[in-house]
Amino acid sequence: MSAIAALSALPSDGLTVSALSALDAFVPGEWSNVTRLEDIIAELCGEDAPPRLYAQVGVLARRLEVTDGARFDRAIQIYSLVDTADQVAAGAAVAGKVGAMFGGLSFLQKLTPKPDTTQALDAGVKLIAELLAFGSLHGMPSTDPDGLARFTAALADYARYDLMRIAAWVVFEGMIPLGPDFLSQIMTTWKGLAGSALSSSTVFRQLSGHLPGETMDAKRGYVIDALDATGDWMGRFVADKGITQEGAVETLQGVLGRVDGGMDYLAAAIDASTDYFSHTGTQTVARALAREAHIRLREDVWKKHVDALR
Repeated sequence: MSAIAALSALPSDGLTVSALSALDAFVPGEWSNVTRLEDIIAELCGEDAPPRLYAQVGVLARRLEVTDGARFDRAIQIYSLVDTADQVAAGAAVAGKVGAMFGGLSFLQKLTPKPDTTQALDAGVKLIAELLAFGSLHGMPSTDPDGLARFTAALADYARYDLMRIAAWVVFEGMIPLGPDFLSQIMTTWKGLAGSALSSSTVFRQLSGHLPGETMDAKRGYVIDALDATGDWMGRFVADKGITQEGAVETLQGVLGRVDGGMDYLAAAIDASTDYFSHTGTQTVARALAREAHIRLREDVWKKHVDALR
C-alpha cells in the first residue's frame, strides 16, 4: 500500500490512538492523529498559505510517489514489519493468566509477558528498524559509520510523529517492561546474545540483510554500536521529559484502564493490541513525501524566477 493510501487507512480512534495520546503527558503538543495528506501539507506550508499551493504540493507528492516511491514504500514496510511480528507473537502466547485489561477486552486475557531477554532483543530490533527507515526516507545508506552518525544527530531534531514514535519506544519497549535501567539492560542483553537467539527473531532475520557484516556476530556488533551511539541522547530524553516507570503506567492507566498482573503484562497488552510503530511511521513517511514535494516545488519556482531575470 502506498504511503498516501496507508495514511488515509489509519484509524481515527482505538487503542493505538489512545496509547499514543496518553504520551502527550511526556511530549505535549507534538502529535496529532493526522490521517489526511491535506492536513500534513497545511502543517508544512502554514495555515496562511494560498489554497493553490496546497493543491500543487499535493499533486507533486502524488507524482513523486509514482516516480520515486520505492524508498517511501520500503520505509512503510519496515515500520509495519515490527508491529506485525509483535502482534503475531503476542497472539500466540496463550499460557498466561491475566485479569481483564483495558476495560475488559477479553481477547487480551491469555497473554504471556515476554522474558526480559526477548523484550530487550525486540527493543534493539525496533531501534534498528528506525535507523533503516530513516536511511530509506533520506535516500542514503544508514548502516555505514557516517549514516549512523547522521541518524544519531538527527534524533536531536526529531519532532511530531518521529518524536512520538521514539517516546513510545522509550515507554512501551523500555521503561514499562524493563524499568528505569532499560538502556543498560538492552545493551547488556545484546552483548550476551548468541547467534541462535538472533536467528529466532523473525524481524531481525528480515532486517539483517541490510546490516553490515557477514555473520550474525558482526551484525549483532553493529546493533551494539547503534545502541551505544544513541544511548546518551535516549538518556537525556528520559531525564528531560521526566519519564519514570510509575508515571508511565499511571498515564496509560488513566487513558486505557487498569491492567492486572504488573508492568510486564501491560507491555504484553500493548504489543498485542497496538501498532504504534507503523501508525506513526506511516505519518512520518507521508510527511516526508509532502515535505520533499514542497521543497521541489519551491526550488522549481525559484529556478523559473532566476531564469526570468536572465
